[in-house]
Formats: sequence, structure tokens, C-alpha cells
Amino acid sequence: MIPEQFEDIRSFTTEEIPAAMQLLVDDALIEKIIILVFGENYVNEVKNILRNIKNATELQKKLMTQCKRWIVSNSMKAIETQGFETIKNGKAYLFTGNHRDITLDAFMLQISMIENGLNSCNIAFGSNLILNKTIDIFSKANKMFKVERSQNIRELAINSQHLSDYIRYLIKDNQSVWIAQRNGRTKDGNDKTDHGIITMFSMSGDRNDLITNLSELNITPVATSYEFEPCAMMKARERYITERDGKYVKQPMEDMDSMTSGIKKKKGIVNIAICKSITSDDLKEYDGADKRVVIQAAADLIDKRIYENYRLYPNNFIAYDWLSGTSTFRSHYTEEDKNIFKAYCDKIFSKLYEELGSEAEQRFTEILLGIYANPVENKIKNS
Repeated sequence: MIPEQFEDIRSFTTEEIPAAMQLLVDDALIEKIIILVFGENYVNEVKNILRNIKNATELQKKLMTQCKRWIVSNSMKAIETQGFETIKNGKAYLFTGNHRDITLDAFMLQISMIENGLNSCNIAFGSNLILNKTIDIFSKANKMFKVERSQNIRELAINSQHLSDYIRYLIKDNQSVWIAQRNGRTKDGNDKTDHGIITMFSMSGDRNDLITNLSELNITPVATSYEFEPCAMMKARERYITERDGKYVKQPMEDMDSMTSGIKKKKGIVNIAICKSITSDDLKEYDGADKRVVIQAAADLIDKRIYENYRLYPNNFIAYDWLSGTSTFRSHYTEEDKNIFKAYCDKIFSKLYEELGSEAEQRFTEILLGIYANPVENKIKNS
């Protein structure tokens, strides 16, 4: 029984799933979502599957694995995985992943766990992405729990404590969790753990023994790599406008557009790597150190392991050489690779220059190439 204190953020219990599935079947918006993912010929078939689902595991095995196959076949060359053999049923993990796509990072991990015979993880899901009742019902049924976006410092403290308590409750209940290493997606290719995330982890448990506190959560970094970033144009645009205007104001349906783009746009090869978990032995040299030092050390370890396991593609090396004006990594790509990546970039440039004007050309080029080049830089620094 889930403690009542988590009522506002928790996912559905097994007992609540059948009623939730019926709500989805009766929801007019679900037909549009089915058509988007599978096509209009599959509406009745998917609805029949939903009617007969009794728990979250059935939802993932009977429907979400099909969603993954559709996404892979329609927008990827392949999905590759490493490290899943190190994950054991009967043990809970706090997967802390780099965040490149709004939904796919966690979704691909979750279904890959199912396909590897593992119990799937719970997913931390930002309240800003719960755009309507349909998404709310579906996310709760799919082992997703709500992370409230805070408006002020007081709310941030309260919500962080609440989230920390819930994550630790799940881990103690032998349920794994995925959470992004930072709020919001990486916009520049620099996968960097927000110290606030580690601080949030530490708010539950024994605050007087921070190393044991963190090691009890079994923090396990996850590196997700995209050959082609599905939302690269949107990320680069947002960052450019933020630099130019000092702020960026999202349009009402922009997050939905990002989710749709992540699903439908070409991604090439996608790689998911489970990294080595962070243990008390990894942090023992900081025993007795100031809390800020321990938190910095934990964040650095997450970053290092993600950089070490991040899959670099020809696009990354091409972007690095293009941006640096060198041929440092010329042996890592062919002329055909270079032409394909240049055509991809030119297509994005033409769309953005039309909107933003020619004055955006140099900076926008730097931002877009940085999304691909920065992982190379990070790997060099940490090798």
C-alpha cells in the first residue's frame, strides 16, 4: 500500500489500472494518439488491447513494446544496448540519465529492461508535460510519477523533500527509478549533472552520513546517445533566442511538438548504456568532508561515467572538426558521412535563417554543431 502522503505524485496501483484503461478507451484524444503512433487502421486493435490490460507490466509488454518497435522501424536504424546484464531483478536502482529527448530517453530504457527480462523502472515525469487528462492517465498507468515544477524557493524546498521521500520509498520497496541528471533537456550537448539533483536525493535518509545516504539509493548513471538528435533544431533555436533576447517564452503546445518530434523524426542509431553504479567505496575518500564536497564528487562521478559510456558517432567527430577548423578526427568518418551530416545541417540552417535572419548564421551554426561536438570534448577531458 502506497503511503497516503504520496497521493499527489504517485503512479497508479495495480488495482487502479483496469478503470484507467477504460477511461483511455473512452477518451476521444486517445484515437489521435493511436493514429499518430500506429496509423488509423490500428485504432480498434489498440483499444481492445487497452480494455484487457490488468496491470502496468501487461501495458508495457502488450502495448509499449509495440510502440517501441514502431518507433525503431520508422525513425531509427537500430537501437543498441550495453550493460543490461549487470542489472538484477530483486535489486532496485536509481537510474540517473543524461536527458536528450523529453520522452524517449526513459521510455527506451524502460522497454529495454522489459525486453531483457527485467522489472521495468518507474519514471520521473515533469508536471509541465502533463498537458491534458489523457497524458495524466496514461503516464500514471505506465509507472510514471509527477515531479512538480517549483515557482519559488519555498515551493522548491517542499517539493524537493517530497520527491526525495518518494524516490527513497520506491527504492526501499525494491522498485527502480529513472530520473534525469538535470531539470530540462541538455540543449548544448553538455551532459552535466545538476548538483540540486544530488542534494534532492540526500534530503531523505540519514543526513548525518551522506555517503551511506547516497549509496543506499544505488545511483546508476545511464548514457543515452543519438546519432541524429531528433529535436536539435528546436534546441538550437531556443538557445539562440535565449541568448539574443535574454529569455525564451515557450508557445502553448511546444512541449507536445517536442514529444511528437522525438517520436517521429529520424534518429539514426540510438545507444543506451547502463554505467557502473556509484557505491560507498567510490565516495569513501570524502568521508567527513563538507556536504558540498560530497555532492560535487557524486555529480562528477555520474558525469564521468556518462562521458565514458556515451557512444560517439561520425556526426560527433565531423561537428568537432568543423567547429574547431581542424581535421583532428578525420579518420573517424568518411566523405559520405561528412556530406550526409552537412546536408542535414544545411536543411536546419535554411529553416532557421528564414525565421531568424542571416545575422543568426554564425552563432546558430556554433550552437547546432556544439550539440554534436561537445560530447567529443567531454570524452577527451575525461579519458
